[in-house]
Amino acid sequence: MRLWLTRLGDARARQGAARLLAAGCALGFLVTMAVLQVTGRGGERWVFVLIVWGALVFLPLWLVLQAFQTLGPALRGYAAAALATREDRYARPGSVAIVVEELFARTVVMPRIATPAQAARAREGAVALVARAARHDDLLGALHRATARCALGVDAWVREVGRWAEVEAADSIQARWSQTRALAALAALTRTLLAVYEDVAADRLGPMGRPLAARGFDGRSLAAFLDAALDYCDDLSLEVEVPRWEEPPLALAPPPVSADPEAVRTAWQAYADAPDPSRAALDGFLRTVLPERERSLRGLSVS
Repeated sequence: MRLWLTRLGDARARQGAARLLAAGCALGFLVTMAVLQVTGRGGERWVFVLIVWGALVFLPLWLVLQAFQTLGPALRGYAAAALATREDRYARPGSVAIVVEELFARTVVMPRIATPAQAARAREGAVALVARAARHDDLLGALHRATARCALGVDAWVREVGRWAEVEAADSIQARWSQTRALAALAALTRTLLAVYEDVAADRLGPMGRPLAARGFDGRSLAAFLDAALDYCDDLSLEVEVPRWEEPPLALAPPPVSADPEAVRTAWQAYADAPDPSRAALDGFLRTVLPERERSLRGLSVS
């Protein structure tokens, strides 16, 4: 219940809850009318019954739902703060969702071209990946591999999209939107994974724990690379003249094992394009980034 309430801060979640509420009130109205008809009191009282279900039931509850536009994020922040000191916060699905969604809200600034659907896919993917990583023997090692593989997928994708936009879609901003939105969602997911990785590293390694290092990126951090990729998505989607992605190739230290950027991109694109519900496409992405049988790496360096 707590997780459901915190998610009502999202517009799509509120719309879904409002549809359920409307359907429930309509069903209640029909059941009430059926009972009145059976008891011989129905026909002339339908206006009164409609007012009861519409004005006295649906409208107050709908107003409460809209209040969660501001209450939802506040509840999520309160719940995440309560979980912050618990060592088992990544051990249970409910707490994983609260912590990861709070880190997403704090660390990710979605590009203007991205829609709420892309933000929702990024959040859902991040929560699912962290929950999957928690089932591995070494949570920190699994998060390292997942973050690094996704980051390399973003790096390869942003270069390809930049070249494609410059050559084949130079005169059409709209033609770039689909690719750019999916890329932005993957970059947002990776930024969230990095925040989770750093949170776990701080717990496991103490003050000596350091973020994933990115070599060949002007000495900047991996977080700076991902933020730059998110900004570039807006440039691709909103600028008539396509700017070049001129950053050097991303090199992570230590490099991830069995990284296949093209496989990550393909699996993510399938999930990003899949209609709701998209569990099968999400499972395919999860298996690509974190294979179930993959052994955790012991003694993983994070320098």
